[in-house]
Amino acid sequence: MKLFDLYIFKNILQSVLVVLFIFLALLGFIEFIAQADDIGIGNYGLNQAIQYSLLKLPSAIFQLMPIIILIGSLLALGDMSKNSELLVLLTSGVSLQRMCVSVFFSGMVLCFLTASIGEYISPKMERYADQYRTINKYQYSRLGNAGGIWLREGDKIININLLKENKSFGNVSIYQLAGNNKLSKISRASSAGIDDYNQWILSNLSETVFNSDGITDDYSRYKIEKTKLNRDLVNLTIVKSEDLNIVELYRFINYLDSNDLDSSPYRMVFHSRIASLLAIPIMCLFALPFSLGFLRKKGIGYRIILGVMIGLLYFLLQQTLAESAVVYNLEPFLVGWLPILLLIILVFSLFRVIKQYN
Repeated sequence: MKLFDLYIFKNILQSVLVVLFIFLALLGFIEFIAQADDIGIGNYGLNQAIQYSLLKLPSAIFQLMPIIILIGSLLALGDMSKNSELLVLLTSGVSLQRMCVSVFFSGMVLCFLTASIGEYISPKMERYADQYRTINKYQYSRLGNAGGIWLREGDKIININLLKENKSFGNVSIYQLAGNNKLSKISRASSAGIDDYNQWILSNLSETVFNSDGITDDYSRYKIEKTKLNRDLVNLTIVKSEDLNIVELYRFINYLDSNDLDSSPYRMVFHSRIASLLAIPIMCLFALPFSLGFLRKKGIGYRIILGVMIGLLYFLLQQTLAESAVVYNLEPFLVGWLPILLLIILVFSLFRVIKQYN
């Protein structure tokens, strides 16, 4: 590594940190505004909304890091080009290929830093944020170490098991008490959900009723019951891809496959997650031909707008492919890696244009 490698990395890092700070402030404000309707429910007040918004920031930033790094790289390399620093490096014997290696190295360091935060910090904070908000809004309590979430709704005690690799798939148990606090009915469902009308949708429901005549058993393939519970509570039992790091996601996919369950949405997220990390050094490299070409004399505002537009196009392509994969049953590997493949092709095409331009 030479001195100019560190100099390029330092400039890119400084610009990325500035852009990151702006995005943190913007996303934090948007997340806080989104909580306005929930403030005042239960113990969920202003302080809780602020804490929740801060806890959600790492996950939101992680998804936008390719855009942030692209804008930061455009600003840093564009400024170096405007000050003729890149031109001096090229005329002093540094080849364009060697400069690409230097910029790519800067991107790999940023990729490593992003992965460290996005894979080991943001999933835990994402999960904790959801639990924190739900606890304060609905005051549910976790009883003992039996696992899952225990809730009290009137004369019913409800246990919702978390969906984990080595546990049952979302089992729900409802214990109904009589007026004298004696157990009157036990209901167990293999899975459950809450619809838009606050109704339990219970599947494969087994009911055991205790009465003066004895014990009776009943089975229903499908049953709907009224509930006062909110959908946020049940959502805590669902494993979301953003709550898992790469290793956990891989293990969870294997768990779903071994139980003959559909793993394609998680496979798509798995490939997209890896591709998004590897897109970071490509985004840094993407900024170099623009800085050496027609953007050399452009101002900061122009480069920011260009970075936002290109980054949004990349982000929208990812999201569109993800939605299309569900509708058209596309291959998860293709959906995950197609955006970065197109980005690589575009980068090489830009460098060919730059060589002809120079």
